[in-house]
Amino acid sequence: MAKITYDEILNACLIGIEKSFNEYFEWSGDEWLWNAPEYLLTVNIAKELANIKKNKFITLEDNVKETLKNAEAKIKGKISDKARPDGRSDIILWWANGYPRGIIEVKNDVFNFRRIKEDIDRILELLKKDSSIEFGITTFYIDRYYETKDPEKEVENRINKIIQEIENYIGECNLYYDYKLIMKDKHNAAFSVAVMIKR
Repeated sequence: MAKITYDEILNACLIGIEKSFNEYFEWSGDEWLWNAPEYLLTVNIAKELANIKKNKFITLEDNVKETLKNAEAKIKGKISDKARPDGRSDIILWWANGYPRGIIEVKNDVFNFRRIKEDIDRILELLKKDSSIEFGITTFYIDRYYETKDPEKEVENRINKIIQEIENYIGECNLYYDYKLIMKDKHNAAFSVAVMIKR
């Protein structure tokens, strides 16, 4: 069976966040997703990945050191603090053969690069290792209120600024990304965003 494509993985992130928005909007009496706990996004993204009918495994909240061990990473000396080795990654996507393929870090209520910088640092540190891990994703929800400006255009501009900052920060790694408008009204716009960093 064919492996899950990068486009399918990115799309699962976008749709998972969109479904989280719609669920929370209904449950809360029209509150937007920035008010929701982050784990709602994580679980819905994992469900979307699980719905892709291709061979893989998905786990949540795995310890970083254990993930590197399972990925047969070649490690000399101490693991960088930037990898937060005693911490946990939100989602691990595994190859069907039982090795970690990629990590997905999820954030809610993002509006600048600083909010996701630690996740990107972790991804970059893990990708430096010779291991089965081939990509890392930072995926997030973003919205904003504007009194007089076009909210969809302004939030899209902000997304592109963040993506450009990521690209400038990561150096020689490859970058793939996508984003999706979830909701807009006169003064607000909300998007889901997924950015894949690949060695």
